[in-house]
Amino acid sequence: MTGGRWLRDLRFSLALLGPLGGMRSIPVVPEQTVRDLWPGDAAKGERLVQGTASHDGEVRRLHAGHWSEPDWPEDFRDWLQGFEWLRDLRELGSDSARARARVLVASWIQQPIADTPLQNPAITGARIASWLSHYDFFAASADEPYRRALMHRVVLEARTLMALLPTDRHDWTVLQALKGLLAAAIAIPGQTGFLSRYMKLIDPELERQILPDGCHASRSPGAQLRVLRELAEMRLMLQSTRIPMPTSLASALDRMAPVLRAFRHGDGRLALFNGTCFHSPALIDLVIARAMPRGHVLARSMKDGRFGRAASGNTVLLVDGGSPAADYPDLAHAGFLSMELSSGRSQIVVNCGSSPKKGWHEALRDAPAHSVLSIPAFPPMTWRNDGQIETCPKVNYRHTMSDTDHLIELESDCYRPAGVETYHRRLFLAREGADLRGEDRLDCKGDTPEFVLRFHLHPLIRVELEETDILLHTHDEVWRFRSDGYSSIEESMYFGGPTPVATQQIVVRPAEIEPEQPAYEAPSSAEEATAEQTYVEDVSVQEEEIDSSPAESVSSDSKEPIASAPPSDEETHVEEPLSTEAEVREPELPPPPRLASAIRWAFTRLDE
Repeated sequence: MTGGRWLRDLRFSLALLGPLGGMRSIPVVPEQTVRDLWPGDAAKGERLVQGTASHDGEVRRLHAGHWSEPDWPEDFRDWLQGFEWLRDLRELGSDSARARARVLVASWIQQPIADTPLQNPAITGARIASWLSHYDFFAASADEPYRRALMHRVVLEARTLMALLPTDRHDWTVLQALKGLLAAAIAIPGQTGFLSRYMKLIDPELERQILPDGCHASRSPGAQLRVLRELAEMRLMLQSTRIPMPTSLASALDRMAPVLRAFRHGDGRLALFNGTCFHSPALIDLVIARAMPRGHVLARSMKDGRFGRAASGNTVLLVDGGSPAADYPDLAHAGFLSMELSSGRSQIVVNCGSSPKKGWHEALRDAPAHSVLSIPAFPPMTWRNDGQIETCPKVNYRHTMSDTDHLIELESDCYRPAGVETYHRRLFLAREGADLRGEDRLDCKGDTPEFVLRFHLHPLIRVELEETDILLHTHDEVWRFRSDGYSSIEESMYFGGPTPVATQQIVVRPAEIEPEQPAYEAPSSAEEATAEQTYVEDVSVQEEEIDSSPAESVSSDSKEPIASAPPSDEETHVEEPLSTEAEVREPELPPPPRLASAIRWAFTRLDE
């Protein structure tokens, strides 16, 4: 055990003993409550009243005092222990919902503190914030012993946050823990250590996580949303209590909200880069409104996050132009250089998304699950058995604009193990968004390896094959796809909606280039020329002798064949084999066709 881990465990054990002044100094009710900003789901609340919990497709029967089971997925267990489902009961709003909330909270706080799972500060922070933001709903009308027990538990669990923070993780989960600490500081200002600890930790954490352009360091639109959501809650807590807001928090909100807007398609959904899954457009609208109440600013550039956004007319092109974030291996995908395309409120080209489920998680983070080129035998990046990134390729990105035209140029060394020096991708959006042209090219040391270019299609796109073209029908437009390779339609899966659905993908393979026939090689010396000429003359003389010999024939009237006289001794001779200085060379077989090293393609909107 390292010294840091030993000290942390010691602080945690001391935190469970309670404050030095004893529990009598803790108020029975919070001095000030905080407000939950997000809508709940009344249908889920009704199921909770009936004793069933559902989250992310998992449905489990709840039993009194059981907060973990061996067969529960980790995400479901964390969600249940975080008590964020209290907003579902609040949304239902019935007396039975209030009673159910009170019973479930009582079931938790009745556990001995030493037996309670408190080692995950993110879950503890979410739980404290949920209790205090729903206090008026389930606890304000409860009896005094219940309220006192609840406040005692808030203090004890908040003390564990002070002991466990900071953590080794630097993502939205640590901000969730800090949010719980801030909520406890507002509810119980007499415990001054809560607020001072929060103020000490928030600045370095935001400096580490938020890039100068406002992108989250994970390079994930989904993480961008989660972090901004936590910061928006902190902002409201501080404003409602007139606590001065840290400069780092105000700056992060101002920079992150425009970037989150830039990650959206016309239908309001997020681009599916680096571990992003479905998030309700209505929730995204609400998060942005809470984070930036005034203004509708859209990030013009994401040079630090290294994403490209080209918008022309109603068309939006989003491109991942950066290397994977090595500090966030759980979110990193091998989708660098991938693209998504939408027109108006219709998404056309997408990535497949992500899933926490085993098997799908690994498959969806690989290159074939993205709209980008891939070499089947050589993954562009790999992960170690411990989940850390093993190979992290370099990616270069450049975006130039001229009026309404955009040129995005990308390159990466991700396929060097396959003998490819550089993978180049060029994207040109023109004609006010009606024409997107691209080229994917491999610079190889030797022969071009087999590769595949994929464009995953949104499930609402209807595909029609027309000779060499592929027509893509949105609800109000038709787009045509063409390429100089071999294009086909194959099955795919889309995880960018509330539930996974089957969809299709355009798969393009490179054309074959026929090799040129070898030209006649002139003799390299005078001797070879003389020998070759002698051979040609000898063969010509022999052919003339064969042609000038009388042809044997049989008369139709003859009953017996005509016998020829035997040759005389003078005429008898044995032909000697031709003697030449140049041997006859076997003709060489032509080399097999080779693969083209580039595919050129275009998506064009057909205007009626």
